[in-house]
Amino acid sequence: MKSLFLIFFLIVFQSILSSIEDDVVKSIPDYSYSGRLYSGYLDVSNVKKFHYMFNYAYEDPENKPLVLWLNGGPGCSSLDGWANEHGPMQLDEEGNFKMNEYTWIKSANMIYLESPGDVGFSYIDSKLETDLYTDDNTTAADNLNALLDFFKKFPSMKNKDFYISGESYGGIYVPILAYKIVEYNKGVSESEKIKLKGILVGNGVADWNYDTDPATMDFVFTHHLISYETRLEYNNYCLINETYDYKKCNNLISEIYNTIDGINIYDYLRECKVPKNINGELDTSSKYFKYAPWAFKKFKKIKKEKSNLKEQNDDDVLNSTPCFDDTNIEKYFNRPDVQSSLHVTPKRTWYVCSDLVSNRYKSLEEGSIWTYPILIKEGIRILIYSGDTDVIVPYNGNQQWIDNLGLKIEESWRQWRAFGDEENVSGYVVKYKGLTFCTIKGTGHMTPAWKPKESYYMFSKFLNGEDF
Repeated sequence: MKSLFLIFFLIVFQSILSSIEDDVVKSIPDYSYSGRLYSGYLDVSNVKKFHYMFNYAYEDPENKPLVLWLNGGPGCSSLDGWANEHGPMQLDEEGNFKMNEYTWIKSANMIYLESPGDVGFSYIDSKLETDLYTDDNTTAADNLNALLDFFKKFPSMKNKDFYISGESYGGIYVPILAYKIVEYNKGVSESEKIKLKGILVGNGVADWNYDTDPATMDFVFTHHLISYETRLEYNNYCLINETYDYKKCNNLISEIYNTIDGINIYDYLRECKVPKNINGELDTSSKYFKYAPWAFKKFKKIKKEKSNLKEQNDDDVLNSTPCFDDTNIEKYFNRPDVQSSLHVTPKRTWYVCSDLVSNRYKSLEEGSIWTYPILIKEGIRILIYSGDTDVIVPYNGNQQWIDNLGLKIEESWRQWRAFGDEENVSGYVVKYKGLTFCTIKGTGHMTPAWKPKESYYMFSKFLNGEDF
């Protein structure tokens, strides 16, 4: 009997080793990083396969925590976080990878998961509506299944302190996944529990009553992007009172967004980047202009006048990000040699963000605000951080819903400085009982990309349980 058990154990163990070996990334074209890196697929269900990339920490990975990263959208790939934000290397404007001095992999073993299904290299092998349906709850359940399969591949990671991080719509993904893990842990043995210790959310949505449009309207007024008269109209028609008018409010919000047309909504102080040719002129042949549904008026005119543009089809849908030239990263991840090195099967057209996913995704009215009292009660450490020049998910929306939680302030609002910098204020921080909120000064939506030093300092301090 013992010999049969031993044979069974060896077969299972060999299967796990084979699966891991299949995912080893030996090298990536034009990418000089040589650390321990894995890329492959995690089984979510019989029809859903989520692509992941996993970096072991630079040094002493055995004693470093495990951190999952989720980009937002919904419909945007977490490989954007890996390539542009806090991975081992960052893609520059010329399309070359440069070593990232402030990569988060210095302090943690990092998983980058492409979620939900059909984002990036992830896929759903089904056409059934029941399989394609995606909302906040199904995404969290799928992410939990992906995580459990990850632990099957990497059983040594199961014993590590675990954190979930993300940005933007990750403000929905992250805390709801954390809640799912809390519930999962209640139904399994001690050895099977996931050692969830904390969550980090950057420029994230949580409460639709405050985040995005409501906060944006306050932000654009206080930053002198709309007139005082427009603000008074907004107060009259859009605030819930006796003069509230749904139709007039919607028209007014559209008018306000038209007023800030041309502003980089992810960082109002940052230049609006669009593709240019070698002569420095607009590269109107770029698919950035072909597919960008948000495009500014002058770009829409260019698009209309270009007679050689082909109509996009359902399999070639791109949600181009305002004021971002995604040409280089999309060109890179669509290279056959790059996809082969990352074990992508079947070959797929990779986009930073996909309308295909975004358009069928159902955002639930309750957002993720309901999870926070539960997570705090469970002792899950929480860091909410926000670049203070973000227009699309401004810091003031986060401040409002955090205030509504009614948490006791343990340390009042104060400055913080990365690595003891006496010359520059990095941002501001307030510590509540169960939650810390901080801002990063002078940057917007993608803080790890634009303020890597400050973001890494904040990240490492939080993982270590230290104030900053």
